[in-house]
Amino acid sequence: MMPLTVKRLAFLFFSALSFAAAERPNVILIISDDHAFDDYGFMGSDRVNTPVLDKLADESLTYTRGYVMPVCSPTLASLLTGKLPHEHRITGNDLSDDRSPRGKREALLDQLQSNSLLLPKALTEAGYLTFQTGKLWNGTYEEMGFTHGMTRKGNRHGDEGLRIGRQTMQPIFDFIENAEAADKPFFIWHAPFLPHTPHNPPERLLKKYRGNGPNPAAEKYYAMVEWLDETTGELEDYLVANGLKNKTVVLYLADNGWDPNHDMWNNHRAKLSPYEKGIRTPMMIRWPGKVRPAMDNVTLAHVTDLPKTILEITGAKDPGDLPGLNMMNRDAMQARDTVFVEAYNHDIANLSNPAKSLFTQVVIHGWWKLLIPTVVDPDRSFATKPEGIELYNLKKDPYEKENLADQHPETVQHLKKLQKAHWDPDKSAACCGHL
Repeated sequence: MMPLTVKRLAFLFFSALSFAAAERPNVILIISDDHAFDDYGFMGSDRVNTPVLDKLADESLTYTRGYVMPVCSPTLASLLTGKLPHEHRITGNDLSDDRSPRGKREALLDQLQSNSLLLPKALTEAGYLTFQTGKLWNGTYEEMGFTHGMTRKGNRHGDEGLRIGRQTMQPIFDFIENAEAADKPFFIWHAPFLPHTPHNPPERLLKKYRGNGPNPAAEKYYAMVEWLDETTGELEDYLVANGLKNKTVVLYLADNGWDPNHDMWNNHRAKLSPYEKGIRTPMMIRWPGKVRPAMDNVTLAHVTDLPKTILEITGAKDPGDLPGLNMMNRDAMQARDTVFVEAYNHDIANLSNPAKSLFTQVVIHGWWKLLIPTVVDPDRSFATKPEGIELYNLKKDPYEKENLADQHPETVQHLKKLQKAHWDPDKSAACCGHL
């Protein structure tokens, strides 16, 4: 017969496990699409109306200096894998030479699945019900490890998943009801095709901006941003109405930037470009009662921090090779002084050699930002490549108008060394027989 004390210990142990599982929070990751970092009320915009996102930012630990890749598929792959593009190898949206048209993306899917982490798969294995909506490149929701989802063809962008927000929010509400009925914690990948083109907002929103923007295209974009805000409000209202707000962690970022003040298709220093309008985004985490709200305008945050944070929150398995930080660990976040961004062509030249598509390396060290162009030229007219080494003081010059490289050669050399220590594409290619 098992001694009473051992029985008690066993009971307490398994009770603790059951309690821990029951208490695990739900998680919703919201990913805006083609959204300028400063087009929010809380980021200082007086042109666009974002009351829901402003309130979310006020209730969150918000890092206003977050950094992503300058185009969507590499950023989303970083969220899925927890790694930078030179590691996960999804450096662009498509393979070059028409090798990844609709329905023929097996090589990209295989590459994604070869990584040590696929976030939805890890969460599913940890006991979460997982739901995909909106953008998802290169595979179906099932191939990415979700238990439920909307993307069923695995083409460009996300096929049926793109209905979310623009047409309906009901699939999310139905999924949450099912998860609650099953008494399971849930994870939702909510990546609506907003404010992404086509900029075709409802007339009731567009009329608020007509005549109040720098150009008609910008007015449509601003209305699209408010549409995103409005649909986010529908999700927030649902959580409140169903008593789920305090049991649900919400994280937010944009996949890349935009600049409504310039022609999208002509050298605009935003999407597919290494400038702030292309790669900066606010990043938020709201966990009521657990994470203290704060507006942090100094600390650097990075796209690879979000999957790391979600693994910590959920207790899902961490493969141990992820470069990101837990966003909730304020000491670690504030101690990090450097993050890196990689600007690649829209099309992937070589899956095994990222350097073939790399046109600019970005080092952000405190308030200094260094742009290091390579020999590769952009493959799209709207991608802006620096003509030479560029150095900016972002605290004094957040829109990168004054190149200080000639005035601060020692800072240029220091940041170059940081980049080489982090990743040297020349050595990487040489070691793998690509040069």
